[in-house]
Amino acid sequence: QLPTASNNILSIEVVETCMGAMQTNTDPFIDAGLEVCFNFSSDSCRAALGGSLSEFITYAHNPTFGSMLNMDHWEILRVGDEIAASQTRGAMQTFLTRVVPGRGIFSGGDPKNNPPPPSRHFLWTLQKERRPPRQGCWLVHELILVENAFALTL
Repeated sequence: QLPTASNNILSIEVVETCMGAMQTNTDPFIDAGLEVCFNFSSDSCRAALGGSLSEFITYAHNPTFGSMLNMDHWEILRVGDEIAASQTRGAMQTFLTRVVPGRGIFSGGDPKNNPPPPSRHFLWTLQKERRPPRQGCWLVHELILVENAFALTL
């Protein structure tokens, strides 16, 4: 059974679970890591990517998100303060991660002869769900490549 959202899982554990699952995306089956990420995605995140698990998986194989699949290494660089819930949304928290993509994933060449790919930084925004059935669960609200974050501020 793959991990899924639960109200006894801390926000940092959601990020650690998703990152670990994507690092071993093919264990115990192909795209199992992406299914774990889907399990921890908010309804608005799911809707933005098509709504279904199959559409989520198709989207996630793009070069940006796909660089996290079967990655060589990852780490959490910074944990933002928890932002208290408001009348319209649950508590929020951000995490800055660094990813070293797997060698040769997008080059099509022999992974042993490729230089290490440059690391990439991703900003995770988690939000605590206020509505049943996942009320009280920390869910992924947004995940963006940091170099693309500036475009969202324009």
